Amino acid sequence: MEEGLKNNVQLNLSEIADSIKYVVLSKDRKVLIGSLSRLQMTDNHIYINSEGLVMRFDLSGRFLNSYGGFGRGPEEYLAGSVFSTTPEDDKILILRSMMYDYLIYEPDGAYSGRKELSYPRTMFDFVVLSDSSYLMTFLFIGRFMNSDVFNAMPAVAGLYDFDGTKVKLIYHPLRNKNISKADLNRVIISNPGCSFFDGRVVLSPEGDTIFEIDKSTVIPGFIISWGQIPHPQTTDEKFYIQETRTSKIVNYMPLFEIFQKAYFRGRNMNDYFIFEYDKISGTCRSMLADEDNIGLINDLDGGENYFPVKTNRRGDIWISYEDAIKFKERHSEDFLSKSVALYPDRKEKLRLFVKDLKPDDNPVLKIVYLKKQKAEK
Repeated sequence: MEEGLKNNVQLNLSEIADSIKYVVLSKDRKVLIGSLSRLQMTDNHIYINSEGLVMRFDLSGRFLNSYGGFGRGPEEYLAGSVFSTTPEDDKILILRSMMYDYLIYEPDGAYSGRKELSYPRTMFDFVVLSDSSYLMTFLFIGRFMNSDVFNAMPAVAGLYDFDGTKVKLIYHPLRNKNISKADLNRVIISNPGCSFFDGRVVLSPEGDTIFEIDKSTVIPGFIISWGQIPHPQTTDEKFYIQETRTSKIVNYMPLFEIFQKAYFRGRNMNDYFIFEYDKISGTCRSMLADEDNIGLINDLDGGENYFPVKTNRRGDIWISYEDAIKFKERHSEDFLSKSVALYPDRKEKLRLFVKDLKPDDNPVLKIVYLKKQKAEK
């Protein structure tokens, strides 16, 4: 990273991506979508959790169906429940908040049953990796979680079989520590960032080790080396709320991998960076980013800068989303007239999309298709 900060360049989306597509989540005015808390994309469908309800769309944004409803009934779940698709057959598993089980639905919304599954109250999310295993991630926020919850927290993340048996855990750094009540109130163990690469989960806990996880193993992918750059290193800096804003560089996860490179964001006071690490050559570059438009330069169609929030399971498609009104504001004619696009026809297509988009439309998905790549040994 020390080398990367010295090697400051412009990082263009066209270096790694072929195209970008914009999709409104349902143009049907009867389908109302609020804030998105989770999103998954398969080969044929897009799944979201909006205002607690899990919904399915085709790749053009057409609404297909939702799953269950709110409540404590046999086919219902509460707000805070999380979901995952199964990689083999696109079934939907909804892990019910406070109910200690999960519901199973067919892709078309048909209810298939439930399975009991005990999990800690610190569970934040889960991802089904195969027909026999899943990954669970955890968090802990001391100001409203008590010592019993903290002591019951098994790990930062864990690989489990479908009966809930532990396969492999990534233990949290404060495990078995004697912590005073006052200090416990300051503890904050963040949920790890999660993306996909080549069919594996890329997990980014607080700290410098990036893990790669498949259906049976958890291994370190690589370790971020900062050199002489000041960054949070102590337990206190990493896991306790700080009274003042740190002057050290902190990294924003998740980290996104492609076969040759890895990308993540960082901040130093009011300066924001995007780091690009080349896994083949071992070199690093960085770009000083616009605080109001953080991302790789979108020189494909001249749209706003781009950085993903999710990937598909193969990791060759990146996904982010934005409110319609914000999308229109960021793609004003003044902005588009000044932006650079390698493909002018794509900019015109973006202009037409913006013109047709209404401020009260549902959120816009921004889907980037990465260039075809192969692993190098």
